[in-house]
Amino acid sequence: MTEQNVQDEELTPIQEAYLHKLLATYQANLYFFKGMFPLTFEHLMRADLPLPFQLGPNAEIMINSGRYVGSPRDFVDHSHMIYQYFDDPAQRPRVNVTTEFADDPNSAIPQAFSPYFKRLTEPKYRLELIQRFIDLTQEPGDRLPAPDFGKRTLPLAVVFGTGYGWHLERLVDDWDIKYLVILDTDIQRLNLSLYFVDYVNLYQRFIAKGRYLTVDYDNNAERLGWNLRGLLQRLGPPYFVQGAGLFFQDYDSVQVRDLWSVLQRDMWTFYRGWGFLDDEVLGLSHSLENAAARYPLYTKKPQIPDDAVAFVIGAGPSLDHLLPLIRANRDRAVVISCGSSITAMARAKIKPDFHIEIERTSSTFAVLNDPQTREWVADVPILGLPILFPEIFRITNRPLMFLKELDAGGFLLDFGAKYQAFRCNPTCTNGGVDVLLRMGFREIYLMGVDLGFKDVSKHHSQSSIYFDEEVEKDEILTGVVIHGHVSPQSNKGIPGNFGDNILSTDTFIHSRDAMQASIGEHPDARVYNLNEGALIVGAQPLHAEDFAIHSTPATRDAAIAAMLGAFTQDYDSDPCANFELILQQLRAVEDDFARICSKKINSKIDACELLFELHAYLTQPEHQSTQIFPVLRGSMQHMGRFFYDCIGLIAKEDKAIEYAEFGFGLLQRFLGGIEATMVSLLEDVRSGKEQTTYLGGKS
Repeated sequence: MTEQNVQDEELTPIQEAYLHKLLATYQANLYFFKGMFPLTFEHLMRADLPLPFQLGPNAEIMINSGRYVGSPRDFVDHSHMIYQYFDDPAQRPRVNVTTEFADDPNSAIPQAFSPYFKRLTEPKYRLELIQRFIDLTQEPGDRLPAPDFGKRTLPLAVVFGTGYGWHLERLVDDWDIKYLVILDTDIQRLNLSLYFVDYVNLYQRFIAKGRYLTVDYDNNAERLGWNLRGLLQRLGPPYFVQGAGLFFQDYDSVQVRDLWSVLQRDMWTFYRGWGFLDDEVLGLSHSLENAAARYPLYTKKPQIPDDAVAFVIGAGPSLDHLLPLIRANRDRAVVISCGSSITAMARAKIKPDFHIEIERTSSTFAVLNDPQTREWVADVPILGLPILFPEIFRITNRPLMFLKELDAGGFLLDFGAKYQAFRCNPTCTNGGVDVLLRMGFREIYLMGVDLGFKDVSKHHSQSSIYFDEEVEKDEILTGVVIHGHVSPQSNKGIPGNFGDNILSTDTFIHSRDAMQASIGEHPDARVYNLNEGALIVGAQPLHAEDFAIHSTPATRDAAIAAMLGAFTQDYDSDPCANFELILQQLRAVEDDFARICSKKINSKIDACELLFELHAYLTQPEHQSTQIFPVLRGSMQHMGRFFYDCIGLIAKEDKAIEYAEFGFGLLQRFLGGIEATMVSLLEDVRSGKEQTTYLGGKS
């Protein structure tokens, strides 16, 4: 029975009155969705949706929802059964992130065992935070098997499915949930809820507690999963997904199962790319030295010829069969080698026009310092970030610097952010692609940019240093090669460039995602993927036998000249003064943290909300744009993650409060430790004590 059929029939007074009530609720919800959830409203407007119920003579209702037909009582009973399952902490579906650090604190401080860091600050505070948790949970029953935040209390809950909506009322009224996210993959089920759930009133009751509620719909699991990840990253710190409650209104739905599979597959991405203080301090140290050397910096966009072609060369396994193609066409294309691909290029005797490096540790120097590679790259311009190990810029007779997004070291050369910064993480090929696109190249070919592999034993080019048994390895280079063989052992399947799945690592998947973002920002560019590795959305798959370019040597020469002309010495000349300005910002943050952390904590959820407030403070737009933000961002997320997980695992509320009070004091002491480290670094630079030293072997 459609709405029109109901209106055409002769209705009893109670039928007519009740129908008007349901239609009024529906109309009010539509207006509400239009204002609050406009994308979901558009989906509803585009759908041809029948009336999801029938009315009997006395206004008794039979509801249709997919393959289910029943009375309101039937739907309440169904929701009640699922609600009881959610209401039981022992049975509740939840997001669980490993907390191995609670049993092995050293797993939380990998940088402490690295040969690269001379000034370690963060490990001390991470260990102190974790050790206090261990000390407070010594007795049986003190530590929970999974995070819990109090009776019917959750920082985050995600509801899969709306329908009759009885469960939505319970979650809003019976629970203290900070963020409630309601998702649906079935437009008819969502439409049904608009007749029986007063979303206007539900929303007002919820936000009256100072909470956040949203409703989202998409029948495509990939899109909805992407939307949810983006939403959660905007709402709070990434670690707040730990322990999130999951309410599955319909376990049988194929779409819901698909959505949950997508979320399970991608949940790890919340914990990637954070960075950490000790790495930033290392970069600041290198930047001070490189800025003092006044290497040319990318300060203006070049005029790249319209028909210029560029090759981005990575060290992936596909490079081996593409080396002949590169050799045959290198006189008509600008060739940029990235990272360890230079070792394969050197062994193949193919000289790139530019070489890109982004890593701040001395491992990069170890690779370039291999005798075959060092000789080959001596007259190749090296494009590097200011944070690079300074010896790298002394390898080449044409050192050139460019800036990276969200990097404190770059601010020492460009405090006011006047010059272009590039998306360089997490691999050198990301830097290569982003630099070329932003410079103005509109035809780019990816070669050896596999970001994955078919055979775990062939994770890089066989021509690269990873498979050169004759290479004279120093201590650090030996570690680089070993890591190159070990890290691919932990892998997962992702879509391949030419169909079928390939294997990839977390770092390579992160690189793929970042590269897709760079390409997506330049829809007028043509990027071609010639590799047998990962599918890169936005890069057109292209077999080597179909490759053809029409540029000329003259075009290539003009493009190279334009690129070289984009680097000048016209940038800030006093990096130490800029460092002092960053220190001033840090002291202002210390004052603000002291003010925020003075709030009284009465429960676990109070502690969680205070952590979220600190995260919100740091990520406010005006604070994200400060030069101190990159120094603090990653470390505060790491510290917050350990802090948050430990709070959730403490069984007794009074001990959790005691721990939280200690933890917020420790965060303030950590900021003081950061200041002391940075002041010490600056003093050593000014006195000449701070000098980079290569510890791996012969330089």
